[in-house]
Amino acid sequence: MGVALIIALALSLDGFGVGMAYGLNRIKIPFGSLTIIGLCTAMAMGISMMFGQILAVKLVIISPKVLGALTLMAVGCYQLYRAIKGPSETEKAVPAMTTAAVQPNDYQTLLSIKLNIFGLVIQVLKTPDVADLDGSGTISANESIILGTALALDSFAAGMAATMTGIPLYVIAFVAVMQILMIWTGQLLTGKLPLSVLSKVKFLPGIVLLLIGGLKLL
Repeated sequence: MGVALIIALALSLDGFGVGMAYGLNRIKIPFGSLTIIGLCTAMAMGISMMFGQILAVKLVIISPKVLGALTLMAVGCYQLYRAIKGPSETEKAVPAMTTAAVQPNDYQTLLSIKLNIFGLVIQVLKTPDVADLDGSGTISANESIILGTALALDSFAAGMAATMTGIPLYVIAFVAVMQILMIWTGQLLTGKLPLSVLSKVKFLPGIVLLLIGGLKLL
């Protein structure tokens, strides 16, 4: 249970950052939308763990436990890379969509994003407030599905790895609940944590996943 909780925390810290970003931009996430985000995360974890179980049966060249541990470490390395690299100049230049209405010139961009679901997910990951498509200042149920999908991407890879290393299925519930709590806590603590603390927190998910993956190899 301890490892499952630690993995859930590591996979949910992105949600903490998103919650703070929304708080800074005065974008509200109602409880219903938070629940949908949690369900998206649970669904991604469930599907990925199912694939992990199927893959574990089919593997003959390498031990499923070893592959799962290496996958966890790969996800950890990616998260560390993302934390070290930080936002690009392009991402920094993207204006926040707070409560301002969408301008006519924005319609074409938003339309192409809506028609290309994967492009929208990538954009949401780069600038989370883009999920507020209508500029209402509140994340609706439909918009929460987009945001939930974006936040669940890391969970998908980690879910396959987790099941191959023997982590039980109840980690799905832990990750979903933790995702909701982290987003809510991020909004609650907006502006209350010093930048020195926040700059270090972003490295935790990658470090934790690397450590868990390494321990599973022993």
